[in-house]
Order: sequence, then structure tokens, then C-alpha cells
Amino acid sequence: MRAKGVDFLFERVEVNMFQRHQKSKEQTTFNDSRCEKGSRIKLLGIPEVKALALQAVILAAAFLLGRAVLLGEIFPFGAAFVAASSAYRRKIVLAALIGSTLGLATASYGWDLLVHFMSLLVAGVGVLALPAKAPRYRIMLGGIVFAAVVVIGTGYEAFTNPTTYEYVRVLFEAIFAAFFAAVYYTALAGLNRIVRGNQVSVDELLCLATLLISAVAGAGQVQWDGISLGGIMAGIVVMTAAFLGGSGFGAAAGAIMGVLPGLIFDVSPAALGAFAFAGFLGGLGGAMGKIGVAGGFLLGNILLTVYLNSGQDIAGVISECSAAAVIFLLAPSSLLNKIKKFFPMLNPWLEGPKPVEDCVLPDIKDRVSNWGSVFKEVSSVYEQVSGALEPEQDVRGWDPLINEIKNMVCLNCVLSRVCWEREQMLTYQKMQAFLDLVEQKGAVGQEELEENMRARCSRAGELVVAANCLYRMQKMNRFWESRLRESRKLVAEQLRGMQGVIDNLARSMDVEDHSCARRGEQMKQELKQAGLNVASLSMFPGVRDLEIEITLAACGGGKRCIYDVAPVLSSMTGLHLTPAIKDCTRFKRDDFCTIRFYPDLKLRLGLGVAASPRKGNTVSGDAYEFIQLGDGQLAIMMSDGMGSGPGAAAESRATLALLQQLLKAGFSHDLAVKILNSVMMCRLPEDNFTTVDLFLVDLYGKSAELIKIGASPSFFVHRGQVEVIRANSLPVGVVDEINTFSAEMDITAGDMLVMVTDGVLDVHPGENEKEDWISAVLGEIIELPPQEVAELILRLALSGAGEGSRAADDMTVIVVRAEKVK
Repeated sequence: MRAKGVDFLFERVEVNMFQRHQKSKEQTTFNDSRCEKGSRIKLLGIPEVKALALQAVILAAAFLLGRAVLLGEIFPFGAAFVAASSAYRRKIVLAALIGSTLGLATASYGWDLLVHFMSLLVAGVGVLALPAKAPRYRIMLGGIVFAAVVVIGTGYEAFTNPTTYEYVRVLFEAIFAAFFAAVYYTALAGLNRIVRGNQVSVDELLCLATLLISAVAGAGQVQWDGISLGGIMAGIVVMTAAFLGGSGFGAAAGAIMGVLPGLIFDVSPAALGAFAFAGFLGGLGGAMGKIGVAGGFLLGNILLTVYLNSGQDIAGVISECSAAAVIFLLAPSSLLNKIKKFFPMLNPWLEGPKPVEDCVLPDIKDRVSNWGSVFKEVSSVYEQVSGALEPEQDVRGWDPLINEIKNMVCLNCVLSRVCWEREQMLTYQKMQAFLDLVEQKGAVGQEELEENMRARCSRAGELVVAANCLYRMQKMNRFWESRLRESRKLVAEQLRGMQGVIDNLARSMDVEDHSCARRGEQMKQELKQAGLNVASLSMFPGVRDLEIEITLAACGGGKRCIYDVAPVLSSMTGLHLTPAIKDCTRFKRDDFCTIRFYPDLKLRLGLGVAASPRKGNTVSGDAYEFIQLGDGQLAIMMSDGMGSGPGAAAESRATLALLQQLLKAGFSHDLAVKILNSVMMCRLPEDNFTTVDLFLVDLYGKSAELIKIGASPSFFVHRGQVEVIRANSLPVGVVDEINTFSAEMDITAGDMLVMVTDGVLDVHPGENEKEDWISAVLGEIIELPPQEVAELILRLALSGAGEGSRAADDMTVIVVRAEKVK
């Protein structure tokens, strides 16, 4: 949600007037009832702080623009900025006027200062009278500024024995002021879009650049010991442009910034190309990050300064460029990348023109999203119907059975009037007690009927038979009703899960259009030129930004995804892309790796796996899998099939393969487990079953959830303390209604989870010893890498098993550790 304090400053003049009286929940004004009567305490909240910061930015920009001199003697920038501020947002007019006046006071004096101040004031007030919805608003804005500067300037010159040159100077100042007023108006619109988190257009980008250049021009003559503030600002702008747009954009920014000194005072024409060359070299060093950009910029400036000025200005150039480089290097890379997102024309990988044939794609995505909504509504209706059909036996008790027995047995009995009219309450109580006995024993004989009732009832035998039969029928009805409710509930959950699948499909369509395919091919070519042969490349929209998934040949543990692929992708996209898994999981060079790169990760996972099959087998019945899902989420799964050998391995792999496909399709983990259990109940022969460990990690949210289905205990290490996580749930494929155990946890850097199969624990026969020995070992080896931890635990388990270091059951150890992204 946007901060109200900032948005209020950018509120358009033409907004309907009764929207101004709406109160936002974000206002942070509090009245303390405990204070004295009549006292009010106002706390300054974050929106107000942001608003004050924006006012300070407007004030600083106006100060620099007010003192900026064009061609050595005209001041068009201040009046243009005040008029544009007055036209766009009246709340920033005062800051613009004060800043411009202070800037003028540092660059002019006497009557000249008064004349230019009157031009500022008249231009600002004149624009306030301009209707907000006037046709050709920008042209009329420029016209008012032109008229104000001409009237005030010529009026003053008329009383000072003017020459033709003075009138021409006033005319040019008015023309430039009118032009810059329209430009600054568009620039403020672009600044408004940036504050709101939206992207800017090409026109707004050019106008923002003009505003920035004008501000740098105003800082050009502010110097300390030969070091110019304008030179430092120009260097920062050029290095930022080279970092964001490469060598071409850096050279263009350098050329523009190099022209600025010539607009203020005379300068050698050859010196104008120094910044362009420095920006070009800075862009060439962009592959090495900010250090490469700063190094190229410094190198270019020093080389051309030595060549053009015979070394006399090297000290000043080095001082200015070094100061700019230090400020640029201190700026966070995440901030620079966020700046790039506002200018899509600088990043062809994220934005690009779509061909005409792709215009139908949004309509298709809307239709797919509507299908997801249909599934959601059908699921809701199904749940409501299922809730309306809940059984009422808990409320009615034995009444239905007693009424049925009365109609079947006692209807034509001669004693019916005595039993069910004169002694109705007594008979009802005796029948309830008798049915309680039937429920307790399952079936009863006539001799177990109450003695008085058995002696008086002439149809005691029929009554006992009817009670037994009706109770069994009721028990069977309850069973099938429960199964029907479970089926309805499962169908409702599956329909709700289908909504997630459809929504996931709609999101994936964002990256399957023609333009994304074209950009993906361009990325593959760039990677190929860098020596990285990529088999496939896909792009996905994420919660933070673009996520990229690639498949390439395995490097045998060389971590090329971290050291080679990630820097290239980050350089091409302008995002800080990182794989979520630090350690390799594919060690064979003839295998393929599929890696997903996420933007701006703060945490990633280190993995370690160690496994050993049962003695006499070459194939382990355990299986494990790592899934990289969207939005910074990962799933680490481990399954232990019943028995050992190829049969158990096939069941474990089939279980994980199905669970993997369900999770990738967009099903929630709860529904995925239920579907998995239903499928395995239908297909597993001879009462086979499998256990499942499912560890879900949200790297952006820094949270995790461990789900255990009949699996062995796991061990969670947090801040040096080892916690044993146990579960009593049954494995998959044993019962119809599966119960899962889950433990939620927050994760920080250094936290570690160890998952093991029962073969590792069973090497020690004692009930407590099964877990205590692993907890004791983990307390001593917390600092080791995850792979070494897994291998050490497996070696200790094998040594405890004896018999030539081959276990009596399959053994698998998986270690997961959260680590900071460097």
C-alpha cells in the first residue's frame, strides 16, 4: 500500500473535490486519553517522514536550478521549475519557490536578483490561475511562463537605457523558460510514477534526464579546493547510466554531461568527449559489477586528461572522479537495480514491444483466470452442500431406532396401548437401556432383555431380532455416510486445488508469449557466447521480479551455476539473481541440472546427502528429491519404501514423482498429500506402503514447514540447540483418511535440519539411544559443511551396524542448512 503522505504531495489538481475529504486508515495521529484535558499529541509517522524527505528533495533541486546559469548570463531554470511545480502539485510550490529564491541569491544580486525573483513569483501565481483541464495544457503553461519572463524582463530593461542585445537576451530567457517549464512538468509526472512504484515512459525518462542535467549544471560552480560538486554529480550520473544501460548508455550520458561546462562557461571542445569516453569504458567494465564500472570511468577520465591537459589537472580530475566513485560504490546494488525497473527501455530482457499477434494473449489469460474462479465457486457450493448434509444422530440419539421398532414389532400388539401410552416414559427408558447394551456388545439375545420387560412383552423374541438388525443397519449407514462425507470433502478440496493449478497456468502464460520467447533465445545466445551451453531456458514472473530456470549439462560438483551462470544472468537482466541451492546435487557429468535463479535472495540452502543400500543389495529402497518452486519456495522430499531392493525403490520413486508433479502443478501440500494417499491406496499391492518427509522452505519469508507421514524423527538445529521432531502418523497407502504431522518454524542463517530414514536410527536397539546418539553428534559438528555432516552421520551409523559396514536396512541422511547470500 502506498504511503499517504507521499501520494498527498502528488495529488492531481483535477481530482474530484469530495475525494479530498476521505480519511485514510494510514494516518498516524493519536490522542492520548491519559494526558491532561485539552492536550493533543501528534506522532510523526513514516508517511509524514517520507513527505518531508520529498519536500527536501524538491527544495534541493529548486536551489540548484535557481542558481543554474545558461550561456553565462540567463536564468531560465528557476522560473520554469516553480511554474511546473505550481501546475502539477500545489503542495510542493512553496518548497520550489523558496529553493529557487535561495539559489538565485547565490548567483545574482541587486536589481537583477529582484527581477528574477519577480519572474518566479509571477510565473507561479499565473499558473495557479490556469484551469486544470484546460486544452493543450502544456502549451498554455509554457505561454504563461514566457509572458511572465518577457513582461518582467522588458519592463525592467525599459528603465535602464537598454540595448537591442538586452531585449534579445530577455527573449531567449523567456523562450528557454517556457520550454523547460513544459519539460519539468512531464518530469514531475515521471517522478510521481516512480514514487508510486510504476514504470516511466520514454518521454518521462528524457524529461527526468533534462531535469537532472539542469540540476547538475547548477552545482557546476560550487567548488572546494578545485573539486566541483557538479563534477562529482556528473560522475555519479555517468557511472549509474553505464551500470544500468551498458557502454552505449554510459557514453551517451557522458556526452551529455560533458556538454554542461560549455553551457556555463567556455571550455575546450576536445574536453567535451572526456566524459563520453569515460562512460563508454565504464559500461565495458559492467560485467565486473560496480567495481568494474568505477574502474573504467576513472581510467577513461585520467587517460584523456593527461592527453588533453599535459597532466596539469590530473589531481583535480582524480579527486572529483574518486569522490564520485566512492559514492557510487557505497550505493547499494539493490537500489540501482530498483532504479532500472522504473525504466523498462534500459532492460530489453524484461520489457519489449509485443507483436500484433500477441495482443490476444491478455484476453486468453483473463479467460483462464475466470476458469479458476469457477472452480473456486463450485468448491464453495460443494462445501456448503456437504455441511448441510451432516448427520444428526448425535442430536436424535436412539429415537429413529425406537420409532422403527415400535412400528415393526408393537404396532398390532394387544399391549401396545399399555406400553406406549400409559407407560410411555418407562418403556422408552427401558428401550434406550436395551439399545445401549446392543451397541456395547454388538448383538444380544432374548435372555439379556430386562427381566420385567421380558416377562410382560409377548413379542420379546421379535423385539430382540429387530433391535439387532436395525442397529447393524444403522451402523452400516453411518459408515457409508462418513465415506460419502469424506468423498465430498475430497472433491471440494480437489476443486479448490484446481483453482491453484489454473492460477498457476495463467501466471505461466505471462512468459510464454512471443516477446518472452524472443528474449529467452537472446539470453541463450548470450550464455553460449560466454561458454555456457544451455539446453533450455524459461522465465517466470515471481513475487519479487523475474525468475529464470535453465537446464544445462552437469559440471560434476564444480558449481558453475553460482560462479559462471548467475553473474552472466545478473548482468543481462540487471537483477541480482542467485540459485536457491548452494551445493550441487548432480555429481555425474553425463547428467543434466535444472536450476532456478531467484532475484534478491537473502538466504539460500546448503545441502548434503549420504546414502547406503541394505547389505546384499545394490539398489537402495530410499529415494529423495529437491524441487525448486516459484516465489522463492523449495521442497526437499525423502521417501522410504517398505522393505528394500528394487521393489521398494520403485515404490519410493513413484511416490516422490507423483508428489513432485502435484506440487509443481500448483496444488497445496495438504491436498497433494491426500491425492497421493488416494492414488497409492488404489495401486499398492500386498499392503505395501511408503513413508514421506516433506520439508517446505520459503526463502523470502524465512519460514519453513516439515511434514512427516509415518517417517522417522528428524533433528532441527537452531542457535546451537538440537530439537527432535517426532511424528506418530501412519505411512502413505495404509488407511483411507491419512493424518499428517507438520511442524512450522522460522529459519535464520545457520539453522540446520537433518532428515534420516529408519535404517540410520535402528543401528542402536534402545528406544532412547536411537535419537540420543544423533543429537549428541550434531552438537559437536554444527560448523561442518552439510555434505560432511551427512557423510559423518552415515559412517557412524554403518560402524554401529557392524558386519563389514553394511547395514541391515537402507540408510539415507539429508542435511539442509540455511546460509546467507553473499
